[in-house]
Amino acid sequence: MKTYAVLKGNNYFLSLAELKAMLNDDNAEINYFTGVAIFEGNKGDIAKRSARIKRSGELIYISDDPKKINEILRGGCFWIKEDVIMGSQKNNLNAINHEIKRGVKVSKECEKIDIILTDGVIILGKIKGQIDSKSLLEHEKKPFSQSGTMSPETSRLLVNLCRPKKEVLDPFVGTGSILIEARWLNYDCIGSDLDKTMLQKTKTNLNYFHYDCNLLFSSATNLPFHHITSIATDPPYGRSTKNKGAELMQLYEEFFSSASETLTKGGFLAFATDSRFNFIDKLKENSFIIKGLHYLYSHKSLTRAIYVVQKK
Repeated sequence: MKTYAVLKGNNYFLSLAELKAMLNDDNAEINYFTGVAIFEGNKGDIAKRSARIKRSGELIYISDDPKKINEILRGGCFWIKEDVIMGSQKNNLNAINHEIKRGVKVSKECEKIDIILTDGVIILGKIKGQIDSKSLLEHEKKPFSQSGTMSPETSRLLVNLCRPKKEVLDPFVGTGSILIEARWLNYDCIGSDLDKTMLQKTKTNLNYFHYDCNLLFSSATNLPFHHITSIATDPPYGRSTKNKGAELMQLYEEFFSSASETLTKGGFLAFATDSRFNFIDKLKENSFIIKGLHYLYSHKSLTRAIYVVQKK
């Protein structure tokens, strides 16, 4: 059985990285069309827990001939989601649609299917999962926020990128955006910060959603934990941070050292920072393997760099 996943398009590489992390198999064979990943396995509902997979499901057929697709659908009743990626076959869209839907009843009461046009082919699949946009919108409504607060979507992305087994640690907890997503994904969640006001705001935000996490007053440069398997965090950077220049770089270096001591062998750290910073060498010095480095535009004064690293 093969699964397909429709990826968010403002950064396909980042969407694909999340998919690979959620599969937790670096050797998984993934066939890629623009905006769509195809892979072996029964993972059709994978989009439900994702931040950047729009839809997913069971692959039925791939063809460049709409008549072949029609042969499969003719005489049936389906609710059809049409997706034209990057303008693929846009000039022939009406003719393709007419051929595909000939003799097909279309109704929202029937089985949901995807018809995706990309790279000159038509991908047909049964929709099994869709991104949970409702929960992401709900998490935007947390009582406390501040300038530079990470969005629920990016927070959920970081949690998935750090490949949790059981728990997720955020040592720069801020207002708790990452912990909210970790708990929603049903992981044990641990947060720490040196700012007691932030810890109280995080507690209020968690209580608002009836989520329970362990919160500690602690420095990210001297973490009081051992045998942690996954860290997802958003350290200080940008105009709002109190730390500047060399002081900020020292904070990161000491955090990398502490995180390396805290993580188990093979554990993952996913964090976001300003794209102007380059921490590759410092991470390697602290026994981390660089598994991914991605860039995500936030606004005109900030493009985030998202690092995914693994403890040797």
